[in-house]
Amino acid sequence: MKKIICLGLSLATSTVMACGIEGKVVFRDGSKANGTEVISTSWNGKKAYPKNGYYKLDLGNKVCGETISIYLNGNQEIKVKVKDWVRIDYVTK
Repeated sequence: MKKIICLGLSLATSTVMACGIEGKVVFRDGSKANGTEVISTSWNGKKAYPKNGYYKLDLGNKVCGETISIYLNGNQEIKVKVKDWVRIDYVTK
């Protein structure tokens, strides 16, 4: 069983608005993922590999307002509406 926390963040920018996802990936024992897990989306082929438990995936400005699927290691975990930056934290095996 995985625990997923999704929080909407609003980051102000002065020029071009970019949207994306960011968050933490930790294991049940409390250790942080460090390159072993893969975060991807249904939006494009970009991937993030959490380092020291943290990941950030910039999806550009065209995704803003769209609903996309987020995957952890290829498994669909959650659907989110992307508005600014969305924080998604995972606790996994």
